[in-house]
Amino acid sequence: MKPIVLAAVFTAALTSAYADTVPTLNLLPSIAGGKAGTVTGWGYDITNTDPIDFLVLNDSTVSGGLSTGTFGTYIDYIASNFIVIGPGLDTGPVNFSQGVAGIGEFDIVAFVPPNLRIPGAINLDYSLFSQDPNNPNFDPGSLVASGTVSASTAVQVVPEPGTGLLMAGASLALGLVWRGRRGARRI
Repeated sequence: MKPIVLAAVFTAALTSAYADTVPTLNLLPSIAGGKAGTVTGWGYDITNTDPIDFLVLNDSTVSGGLSTGTFGTYIDYIASNFIVIGPGLDTGPVNFSQGVAGIGEFDIVAFVPPNLRIPGAINLDYSLFSQDPNNPNFDPGSLVASGTVSASTAVQVVPEPGTGLLMAGASLALGLVWRGRRGARRI
């Protein structure tokens, strides 16, 4: 068999063998929220569904409205940490803590209008290795598969707490002024 055909057959067999081992990603919370000009972010819980290989989290990116930069910027936390999850294991909940833990943060720009929902997804790149990457004798050639798992999300921009009261007060004041002028015409 020619080497190119043999490589294609091997790649197809490897891809089908690892098709069911895509890790499961749950974002915590599923929708992040914050005020304009603040930082919000996501924690995560991920399960390595592969029964024999080690999962390494490489990096994370965003897509959709979160990636445009119009409403804010995304900062990846995964790439700066070395996260290895053993065969068939779950990380458990990793909560968001600005600059420290979680999958990443979204810095909302100051001029984003309140009640805006910015849809998107978080994409997590991973690799599967047949050897434990924490082992001093680890062989990088033990890579068996790599891929990306995604989770839909959004950032909900919440209004300042006093905004509703301020608007209600302004409406009340305008109503009183209008009523006062209307009453002054009757005299």
